[in-house]
Amino acid sequence: MAWWIRIGRGLDRLGDVFVAVSAAMLLLMMVLLGVEIVDRALFKSSTQIADEYSGYLFTWMTMCCFLYAQRSDRFLRVDSLRTRLSPRGRALADGIAALLAAALTGILVYATWSTFRASVQFSAVSIQPSQTLLAIPQSIMPIGLALLTVAFLHSAITLLLQALGRLPFVTAAPTAQPSYE
Repeated sequence: MAWWIRIGRGLDRLGDVFVAVSAAMLLLMMVLLGVEIVDRALFKSSTQIADEYSGYLFTWMTMCCFLYAQRSDRFLRVDSLRTRLSPRGRALADGIAALLAAALTGILVYATWSTFRASVQFSAVSIQPSQTLLAIPQSIMPIGLALLTVAFLHSAITLLLQALGRLPFVTAAPTAQPSYE
């Protein structure tokens, strides 16, 4: 099971890297919008790309943070029934939920891959003045969702093994990120 733990730690590290990349993209978006504001206010002109590229950056930031959110248990959920379950019951419920989430994100991987592939096949460009190849901003979606699918599968298997008593429960400190070891 050491390899399983290494996979989990690798996903955790990758999530941390993606959050740092996302923070850099947020700063880039702030600079881009700041330049647009100054350009409009002082020069009565426009960069013509600020709105479009800010949308692309926002999408990339969202996709980058999904892995971190899943690995650190930051997705929203209703806990009113879940908290009444035993630890094994909670692990079983969470494992089933993670399997369903993996199935949903798997469907989204297929859909976003199909969109990306069509954009590549037809050399689709944006309708904005930049004429950006749409495959460039669309590329992150199947990648980000595929990583999220892998993370959900890893969590589901780990939680189901815990529910069956095959893996021990790991109790994290209240402020620490949960561990799926």
